[in-house]
Amino acid sequence: MKECGKKNFLNILMNKPILFLLFIIFSLQVSVEEGQVNFDNDAYPFTSEIKESLFYSLLNELRCPKCQSSNLAGSNSPISNDLKREVYELVVEGKSSKQIKDHLVDRYGNFIIYNPPIEPATYALWFGPFILILLSALVIILVRKRII
Repeated sequence: MKECGKKNFLNILMNKPILFLLFIIFSLQVSVEEGQVNFDNDAYPFTSEIKESLFYSLLNELRCPKCQSSNLAGSNSPISNDLKREVYELVVEGKSSKQIKDHLVDRYGNFIIYNPPIEPATYALWFGPFILILLSALVIILVRKRII
């Protein structure tokens, strides 16, 4: 019975390197696929390179409302496609980056941008982590001195 246990243990050990290598290979494949965002230039034709670079920079700066962790450039959801088209139309109209972001923030809220402004509605977002760190440090100090 012990020999059977050794055999299973050795099989498990032999399978772990194989599983680890498969995990690494598939992880690399996924990261390569995620990094490639190709846009069809026929879908978004521009008259100037400045407008084109503004468009693509905005797609990287704006968040997809559905995906939440992805920008518009990396998302292919229906709402992100609509937002890409809307951003394209605003860029073609000659709107600036700030005007386009303000328009989208008015429509979707501060969530659409990755760096929301510091205002009363976002104080917890901006200052909450620092307050938690300070409170945690205070608790650690008090526990070490045995006050609590």
